[in-house]
Amino acid sequence: MKQLQMIQKTKELAETDAKISSVFMYGSFTKDEGDQYSDIEFYIFLNDKTNFSATNWVSQIHPLALYFTNEHGSEVAIFENLIRGEFHFLETGEINVIKSWDGLVTFSEFEKMILVDKDGLLSDTLAKIENKDPERATNESINWLSKSLINVLLTTSNLIKREEFAHAYQSLHTAQKYLLWLIRIETKHTEHWESPTKNLENDIDHSWYLEYQQITCELDENKIKNAFKKSLELSKRLLKNLNAEPKTIKLIERIK
Repeated sequence: MKQLQMIQKTKELAETDAKISSVFMYGSFTKDEGDQYSDIEFYIFLNDKTNFSATNWVSQIHPLALYFTNEHGSEVAIFENLIRGEFHFLETGEINVIKSWDGLVTFSEFEKMILVDKDGLLSDTLAKIENKDPERATNESINWLSKSLINVLLTTSNLIKREEFAHAYQSLHTAQKYLLWLIRIETKHTEHWESPTKNLENDIDHSWYLEYQQITCELDENKIKNAFKKSLELSKRLLKNLNAEPKTIKLIERIK
């Protein structure tokens, strides 16, 4: 697989580059889910970024078609073989960014995530992670998701009433994300939490997949209205099933 060859090349380049202290790999290939369509994704920690060119360094992995920084601050490589890569080049003093994810993201096996670790700093940082696989089905999580969902559904309702259907379409897409997280809690399938649509066809039962389909739609006035109606129905059911706070249940029943 080309991606595996490129991962190996990244490792070899880092091991021979005196400026690089460690390489932390994340994404599908650390979860044994990588395939021929998967991205390659890294945090690369440098002892010194002085006169360091990320573009030149990444181009050694494979010839580049594009290299740019996206809206999330990730450096994105689109290689000539149309494989996509995400890179974060930080100095070693910023390595605690990994510790800041504690309790928020699910970590793969650390030995799969540590691609290079010359001075042990990366291993030491990961050893401080206390919550490698956060519990998603807590009351706190359910109530936060419920409130976030109500916020977006009310916005969507107002946009539909204002007949801003393109804007409502976008808002409805955000509501789908919160609903999908609640579906994953309800069905006890909280894997792929950070990307809740990932592998959805296999993660949840077909009946729930059909429920999710009903809250999606095309950019069409009537279809948006119908998907919004289905979203409200599903929201009420999920909030009751998951024992969300009574005030959130009462509030969502008022949205039309």
